Amino acid sequence: MKTMNARIRTRYVRWSFLSLAILLATPLAAQTRAAYSSRPAADRYADAIERARIIMQAVSDRAEAPGISAAVGVNGEVIWAEGFGLADLEHGIGVWPETKFRIGSVSKPYTAAAVGLLVQQGRLDLDAPVQQYVPTFPEKRWPVTTRKLAGHLAGVRHYDGDEFLSAKQYATVLEGLEIFQEDTLLFEPGTRYSYSSYAWNLISAVVEGASGQQFLPYMQEMVFDPIGMTNTVADYNDSIIPHRARPYMTTPSGVVNAPYVDNSYKWAGGGFLSTPTDMVRFGMAHLGGEFLSDETLETLWTTQRTNDGDETGYGVGWSVATDRAGRRLVSHGGGSIGGTTFLLLFPDDGVVVSIVGNARAPMTPGLAWTLAEPFLAQTSAVPDTSAPDLAGMWSCSLVRRGEEVATASMAFGEGPGGRIGIEDEAFQVLYKTGNNSSARLIGVAGDGGTLNFWLDLTDSGAEGDWLGSGTSGGDLTCSRQ
Repeated sequence: MKTMNARIRTRYVRWSFLSLAILLATPLAAQTRAAYSSRPAADRYADAIERARIIMQAVSDRAEAPGISAAVGVNGEVIWAEGFGLADLEHGIGVWPETKFRIGSVSKPYTAAAVGLLVQQGRLDLDAPVQQYVPTFPEKRWPVTTRKLAGHLAGVRHYDGDEFLSAKQYATVLEGLEIFQEDTLLFEPGTRYSYSSYAWNLISAVVEGASGQQFLPYMQEMVFDPIGMTNTVADYNDSIIPHRARPYMTTPSGVVNAPYVDNSYKWAGGGFLSTPTDMVRFGMAHLGGEFLSDETLETLWTTQRTNDGDETGYGVGWSVATDRAGRRLVSHGGGSIGGTTFLLLFPDDGVVVSIVGNARAPMTPGLAWTLAEPFLAQTSAVPDTSAPDLAGMWSCSLVRRGEEVATASMAFGEGPGGRIGIEDEAFQVLYKTGNNSSARLIGVAGDGGTLNFWLDLTDSGAEGDWLGSGTSGGDLTCSRQ
């Protein structure tokens, strides 16, 4: 592992020299590719951009993905987009904002947009049996509807065995359904939640039946082109796709090329290439009120429920939740062979964040939220020296959902370069802000994951909240040792 980490670290040195060579050798027109869509807007958010850059650089330095990329949009504008590391290790090609990555299941919200458009047009009834649009799909013991499919409530199975590594090329959407369409349902639709990418493969056939067009041309004409998603395409292996990142995977001995897969069986469930900028544009299109109606968005962004009334936290192609401040969140993550992705929207605040890597990497809800926070708060990236001095050892209890998940001695550093120690793992503190009675610390772990602490000083010690790399988090109570 040390050899691997050293090898990954050296890529940044190599890329520095390569960047200079490219700038000297490349025509001026190619050198002017801007990370920001609007310089004045970028200037207004300069502090937030710098903080986001600090976070992503620290994640890049530690993550096992050779290349990662991020973008942030605010109130309809792409404010910041930047790549870190390498898109191609063998050729030393860096990550640009235009670099296309496998986005995995973030393809599902893309497809949900097509579903929403067809519902708006009166061409798709979410509660009709799918055979109304896909007559070749076998009848099951219970009716299967598009709404239940879209909410992972239909009982359609997920990948089995090595199916995730499929290398077979499928000529049509209907041909790809042959993998699972003869299988029995896992349960009666509506009785429980069970995540299924194959359910979304079936939805792509529904889109074809309802629209009268093939799925990919429909997505291009009705979703990608109107939004201006010029760097989003199907992941065809035999096509020359400019700026496509090479997919990788990590092993105990280091980073290796990802195995060959063909994603033609699952365009809707996880088969697109895209960029963080295009993902942000896609998210912002949902906030403008012009692409989809408010009624349609309510359908997509309202959690579905089981027959017993239990919320699933998933609407139609989107996860829905609230953060610790009560802000509404809609999001989706994606994991693929050679890619990890997360897209996060704050619908009521006008902020959209996307992050992606070309291997398994901590592209998590926690990281996306951490990037969004400075844009939401418009706070300084410079550590606030008025924050209380927390340096030293603390005895802390971490609680999640009412249950204690860890009791640990924690060493709080005083700011950038300091350390947070928890369960014998050291997190570098990226920055610390606060005032005389409270502090906020953000750290990055050895694997690139983030950890957030909010601490309020009390007479007996400190109390607050914590948020881990994923959705995990909870209450925090500490006392000085």
